[in-house]
Amino acid sequence: MSMKNALERRLLETRAITDRVGARVGWSRRLDGLPAITMQVVADPRPQHLKGFQRTRATQVQLDVWAASEDQAEEIRELCIEHLTPAALIGSIKFQRAMIDNVRSGAEPEQSGQPQRSRGELFRESIDFIFTHNA
Repeated sequence: MSMKNALERRLLETRAITDRVGARVGWSRRLDGLPAITMQVVADPRPQHLKGFQRTRATQVQLDVWAASEDQAEEIRELCIEHLTPAALIGSIKFQRAMIDNVRSGAEPEQSGQPQRSRGELFRESIDFIFTHNA
């Protein structure tokens, strides 16, 4: 099992999260319907020493919560932090306690540049997790 599969499974096996987003959890793609959770790997260095790669590594993952209201997005964001931060064993992947590098929030921009408008119906909360796990 890959770290990505384990992380997705971890979210989908958390009833408090699936009660709110259903099965709308995935990697690097927009999902149909709201609310939803998407993830993408931001950094995945492969530390090594003279004998080869180290067994554990830290992977930075950006998790985005998409919702129709700011309150709903914030609620799901806090559930993700609560359930993904503790250490866990999912299949063959052992996660150490996660670190949070950054949390960002706000409406999803409808257009770039000036003046910038935002879609009133789509809110996003982003969390940058650093997961230390076995490779």
